[in-house]
Amino acid sequence: MSYVVLARKWRPQTFDEVAGQETVTRALRNAIRSGRIAHAFLFSGVRGVGKTTTARILAKALNCEQGPTEEPCSKCVPCTEIAAANSLDVLEIDAASNTGVDNIRELRESARYTPARDRFKIYIIDEVHMLSNAAFNALLKTLEEPPPHVKFVLATTEHAKIPVTITSRCQQYDLKPIPFALILEHLKRICGSEEIEISDYGLRAVSSAAKGSMRDGQSILEQIISLSGKQVSDEDVRVLLGVVDEKLVAGLVDSIQDRDAPALLQRMQDAVESGVDPRKLADRMLAHVRNLMVFQVSGWEERLLQLPDSQQEVVTRQAGAFSTPDLIRFFDLLTRCEGEMRWHPNPGLHLEMAFMKLIELAGLPRLESVLEQLESGRLQAGARNPEKPPENQDLFASRSTSPRSKGTVKPPPAPARPVSSATPEPARSEPEQHPQGFRERLLTAVQDRAPGLHSTLLLSTESQVQDGNLIVVFPASERLIASVVQNNAQLLGEISEQLTGSPCKLQIRLEGAKSAGKDKEEDDPMENPKVKAFLKRFPGKVIVERNP
Repeated sequence: MSYVVLARKWRPQTFDEVAGQETVTRALRNAIRSGRIAHAFLFSGVRGVGKTTTARILAKALNCEQGPTEEPCSKCVPCTEIAAANSLDVLEIDAASNTGVDNIRELRESARYTPARDRFKIYIIDEVHMLSNAAFNALLKTLEEPPPHVKFVLATTEHAKIPVTITSRCQQYDLKPIPFALILEHLKRICGSEEIEISDYGLRAVSSAAKGSMRDGQSILEQIISLSGKQVSDEDVRVLLGVVDEKLVAGLVDSIQDRDAPALLQRMQDAVESGVDPRKLADRMLAHVRNLMVFQVSGWEERLLQLPDSQQEVVTRQAGAFSTPDLIRFFDLLTRCEGEMRWHPNPGLHLEMAFMKLIELAGLPRLESVLEQLESGRLQAGARNPEKPPENQDLFASRSTSPRSKGTVKPPPAPARPVSSATPEPARSEPEQHPQGFRERLLTAVQDRAPGLHSTLLLSTESQVQDGNLIVVFPASERLIASVVQNNAQLLGEISEQLTGSPCKLQIRLEGAKSAGKDKEEDDPMENPKVKAFLKRFPGKVIVERNP
């Protein structure tokens, strides 16, 4: 006997063996048990989920010598002939090869005659959406009122192409993609029966590549067996399927987490030189980002993650390193990159630049936090401290731009001021009693307690304590920023008291402000450099409300 491929050898023969379609099989079994058997059925779904298989099992159930029965014997002549697709009374028609109206007319003529031997004459029309409009119209009357001995079973992978005049005459059943766990379990059973030695990693890779199709999973497994024989190695699975190594994906994510661009570029170059398909790498990165998001939401749930336990430590560590908005931005950017790579002449270079963008997106402040910073000078908890020099830092600097390993750069502490034992410390602080480093000490203390306020204070031109007042001077053009600092007067007073040892009251001064005798005219916010910077990042419309 000639060799039979796994997809045919392990084809389900009863309703119980159909994987992942419990709703459909239960409905058909109940219909047979109660005698409420429709004259036309429509099975739809993606390839390899059991449409034609379910149609054959239904035909066996109706024409079995012990039937109609929900448990066909699979031993009688009708059952064996239907399983072998050579029954005279169960006709399987390929609609792709019989698309014309003449083919449907022949079908209508043959349907008038009674079955040659069995109980029903059953027409299984596969890929029925390939019929022409004229053929569909010719089928309408027969499909709606067929002879009592005729049953129609239509199967299609594109339900949307079926005219509503056809679907309304059929009982419709949508066969879902088969879950990953069921495919994995079925492939394990096949390997055990066929005495195939394959690791859990290999089976998971095959089940993932099947993408919900049992037939695809069986075909891929057979292809791997042809390559490796009875003992399948993980390397053979990776080579044949082009599977991206989990260590490579984890290393790339670690480089993004550490903001280590040189290491990321090196890993990407190693992957390209080893023959990794950039498109598959992008797809695997998308799946990994999705798994990190799922872990943040549901924890280690194997049914949702579809990962072995060996990956739990890596997923746990990396999921805790990124915020939910970070992962959402990663997924959006990688999705766009994957679509653009189809038309890019150098997909590897395109993906490399996308990874560099991910480094810049990691830890990007949310719009809400930027607005909060503008209003109150406080960033969300856990925001990274800015590392830019004060003279180059802007209002939105809330994250590091260098690898984490280099640490956060803070202004050096001011040298301790020697206290003379002969001269007592005065009760009130004067400007000359505080060294030139008071501003730096103030900024350092504010940076530790309120990073957002620290970046706002950097815009001031002077900070000093005089006559019990903390005087902070801003340019007249920074009126909005000065109001933000004023809202944090209590916090700044507490910090200044800790530095000077005496209570301090905040006093804001504006350089170049107009005198009180002149008409005060509000500055144009559109000329404010910070407003311009904000609009550059978040395009929108500015509405100015002026006090009467």
